Amino acid sequence: MKALLVFGGLFLTGSGVVAQGITVTGQVLDGLQRPVPYASVGVKGSQQGTATNEVGEFSLRVATLPQRIEVLSIGYAPKLVSVGAADVPLVVVLQASAVALPEVRVRNPELEVRELIQRASAKLLRHEKQTYYGKAFYRQKTKQNGTYCEFFDAFYDVKFNDRHITGWDLGESRSAVRPGGFTFTNLSAIIRVTLPTFIKNSRRAKLLTPLGPQALTQFDFTLKEIQTSQGRELAVIHFQPKPTITKPAPSGLLYIDRQTAALHRREMTFSASSLLSLNGVADTKILSDAFQVVSDYTPVADSLTRLAGTRAQCRLVLQQGNGKVDSTHVAGNFFFYQYTPRLAGHAYADVPRKSKDLQQIMARPYNPAFWLDNAVLKNSPLDEKLIQDLEGQRVFRRM
Repeated sequence: MKALLVFGGLFLTGSGVVAQGITVTGQVLDGLQRPVPYASVGVKGSQQGTATNEVGEFSLRVATLPQRIEVLSIGYAPKLVSVGAADVPLVVVLQASAVALPEVRVRNPELEVRELIQRASAKLLRHEKQTYYGKAFYRQKTKQNGTYCEFFDAFYDVKFNDRHITGWDLGESRSAVRPGGFTFTNLSAIIRVTLPTFIKNSRRAKLLTPLGPQALTQFDFTLKEIQTSQGRELAVIHFQPKPTITKPAPSGLLYIDRQTAALHRREMTFSASSLLSLNGVADTKILSDAFQVVSDYTPVADSLTRLAGTRAQCRLVLQQGNGKVDSTHVAGNFFFYQYTPRLAGHAYADVPRKSKDLQQIMARPYNPAFWLDNAVLKNSPLDEKLIQDLEGQRVFRRM
């Protein structure tokens, strides 16, 4: 079955650097030997780093050994590891951060939550015109009824602020789309544009978010716990839309620094039906459409944070008029692997809401040599097997 999906009017149908040196590989686990996904892994005292994938694996290119490698993740104590030539591959175990219940650390949880939401919203609004630049990598993969039908990777040079991504230039990319199934033509545009960190004017928003001038009138907030993480006390705040709100809105968690009111993580879950409509598929019923988005923010300066990465997934179960049920799972992972000044010769083109990023990627030549030993790519065993399978079928191609 071929379908075109539209999210709120969005069609859903940087250049990378190959570094020379030594590759340090490994896996990050928690105290119960479970993988820690999307942890930051970097060389201590430098901007050189990467992130673990969804099963906690990482690959980091360094010039020489030994090196001091620092591993950071919200909810865990930081870990500094000295790495020599004999220590590869690494197994890094993170211990959970100290956690206190609100009634132990906070005299008036309700008042503190209100103040933190107001301060965080005001901080974001105050610095919304501050512009950042960086190099980012995006991977999207779609599985329908247990079989992968879509996969693409892309490098971008990005312009952004603390509200959303305002522009980017497409670099090297590759795509593989098998006939049939659903084609998500611009899931990344949803991540970039439709789900901003905060909203100034709720009347124009497709989906409300829990930070902004009207947040306290639209959402209920509850302080769940206090986490001690990387020398900070983070308030973990649960949010959900007020019963009186009829506009689409998510529920989830905010991680906000108690002292500076800087945002460090946002987790949101909502019904994709609030943004989703089907084009070209008649007599189809949506049975399930859970959409989950997690965004992480990293310290930058003057008690501020800036976007580090966003990962999203949607599980869409549809029933056709003939009773046939189709289950589609799409996942997108976007992260900055390097922050930069504004790069000469880059337009940082505006990101329109109706941009068809998959079609742009499929229209570009595929350069196999670029992907052979790329220092940024971090593939789980599942992804690596999938990529090898797609390469063997010669389906990485231009449209």
